[in-house]
Amino acid sequence: MNVYLDENIPVVLCTALMAHGVNCLTTQQAGNLGLSDVQQLAFATTEGRALVTFNCKDFLLLVQQWQESNRTHAGLILSKELPVPELLRHFRRFLHQHQTDDLTNLVLWL
Repeated sequence: MNVYLDENIPVVLCTALMAHGVNCLTTQQAGNLGLSDVQQLAFATTEGRALVTFNCKDFLLLVQQWQESNRTHAGLILSKELPVPELLRHFRRFLHQHQTDDLTNLVLWL
């Protein structure tokens, strides 16, 4: 699974996910700090990565706009803000359920 962590997701989660076989990239690693939500989703899509974010309200609206204009995205994984150990626990369960799924145009919750 290829994921792109929004800038609000703790960077340390990337290392933990990589240890679980996830191809993970952070906004910091990509040099994309401060880009708009539209730019972040477009980058994730171009890279073939599902975007992981705590910013549920804005990204749900953005994905709805993209669907209405027939734009495709590589997937959106939403979560409440949680401590890293709890995020990792949720992500492990998520991976067990979706490891081989194509997340294109899907919106899923951790």
